[in-house]
Amino acid sequence: MEAAVAVFLREGYNRASVDVIADEARVSKQTVYNHFGDKERLFIAAVEEERERVAAGFAAGSPYVLGPDGAANAEAYDGGDARAALIAFGHRVLAVLLDERASALRRLVIAEVARHPSLRPACAEGEPQQLVKYLAEMLGRRSSRGELSVPDPAAAAHQFVALVVQQGLYQSMYGTRPLADDEAAAIYESAADLLVRAYRP
Repeated sequence: MEAAVAVFLREGYNRASVDVIADEARVSKQTVYNHFGDKERLFIAAVEEERERVAAGFAAGSPYVLGPDGAANAEAYDGGDARAALIAFGHRVLAVLLDERASALRRLVIAEVARHPSLRPACAEGEPQQLVKYLAEMLGRRSSRGELSVPDPAAAAHQFVALVVQQGLYQSMYGTRPLADDEAAAIYESAADLLVRAYRP
């Protein structure tokens, strides 16, 4: 799959060939077709693989470590006050979101979906669902302790992640312009302030 991602990023969807992908992966072309059926399905699988890499990168560089069963560490982001925890979470989301390779693949998907509507499943990203789940759990715990009053932690988590993700993509021009530290901080700090004000007990 690494070879497929590399070729799609280098050549684009139209110019990428299954022959080249098979050569770089050191497998036969027939093996690729047996596993994926066609180039379109291979592209969608490559995008999904990249999303999993990004989600793993979030967990690896974060206090929110996943256990072997996929369950999140219940103590993650529970230290300090709610604003500080949200800022730490937002900082990590933005760092992972604007990863150079993930940004390049995101731009490729957006460019290709207009010409190839069948690729829409690869484009239907929304907020990273695992990140929303992490944050909803943290907000629920803080709400149960009386630090915040969040009637719907999942909805609040979607709101926060959407604020950070969409503003980050917009200001970075979808990852083509690096954000200065103060620009990035303004994004996740303002999102944290908004959430804390909205759900103050």
